[in-house]
Amino acid sequence: MLAPQQVTPAELPRLHHGVRAQAEFKQTPQDFQVIEQLEVADDGEGEHQWLWVRKEGANTNFCAEKIARFAGVSPKNVSYSGLKDRQAVTWQWFSIQLPGKETLNWDELNDKEMSVERVIRRTKKLKTGFHRGNRFVIRLANVSSRESLEALWKKVSEQGVINYFGEQRFGRSGDNVAQAERWLMAERPARISKNKRSLYLSSLRSYLFNQIVAERIRQFGIDGRLAGDCVMLEGSKSVFTVEQWDDELTQRLLNNNIYLTAPLAGSTNKPLVKGEAEAFELSLLQPYESWLQAFKKLRVEAARRALLLRVEDPEISWQDGDAELRFTLPPGAYATTVLNEIVDLSGESR
Repeated sequence: MLAPQQVTPAELPRLHHGVRAQAEFKQTPQDFQVIEQLEVADDGEGEHQWLWVRKEGANTNFCAEKIARFAGVSPKNVSYSGLKDRQAVTWQWFSIQLPGKETLNWDELNDKEMSVERVIRRTKKLKTGFHRGNRFVIRLANVSSRESLEALWKKVSEQGVINYFGEQRFGRSGDNVAQAERWLMAERPARISKNKRSLYLSSLRSYLFNQIVAERIRQFGIDGRLAGDCVMLEGSKSVFTVEQWDDELTQRLLNNNIYLTAPLAGSTNKPLVKGEAEAFELSLLQPYESWLQAFKKLRVEAARRALLLRVEDPEISWQDGDAELRFTLPPGAYATTVLNEIVDLSGESR
């Protein structure tokens, strides 16, 4: 077995140094709120009914299946832009394709787990990754040191954090990677649902990404440059290879116009890193060659992910000894990654 029995991203190297305060987290679902950032217009017609849903203590797939059952259609007819945390209060859009049907009375679906707060009609369905980000509102209770928290929060607000995959990617017990490896390496892998297959593959690739990034941070720091690096343009997923770093490219990196990246392992016809950067990544991936061959067999496409995560519109306020943090992250980024940089947590998040 290559995978650890438990994955704990909080133990990975951090970007910022300083004394971290202690605090309690997720004492109630209201302590962790997520609002999907997606502005859509009501077409007033179309076979796709879009639902703005508030959910609490329920995951996104559960709500999608519930919507499908209520409408009497397959879950395949229900779409959403991204997955949201179960142990939280979240708001997000769903769309459901119901050709030839009037708008349903969605109020009948409402209960303590989910409620439909707005309904619109559109001619197109909601696509995965369509939202521009998520706004987080997080309460940290009984913070041990306001001074320590605010000092690190200032650094995070100005400089960002390392873009690790967070705890949610690896399961509540941190054992998704071990389970995924047992499934992937079995002589005759068990038949599993499409969702579980996606979850397993994502957890394995996320684990590899975190390990490569952690080692890169240890050896070279967040801005350490290697010949042949693959960099990503700010505000997009577009990437290009840097054969050799010059003053102009270095300045673009320091100005956050471009970002260093690490691999999301998979099959590729043309490696996006070369030279020194390629040798570094291959040296870390070599022990996991059996995983890489399985990814190739399953036609998992390789991709790149930025090393640095910028925090948008950061705010902090206090009530007695509790702190409320508000910030926005792009799709695929984890609020717990931000929290791990600034505070040692106890409670549900652990």
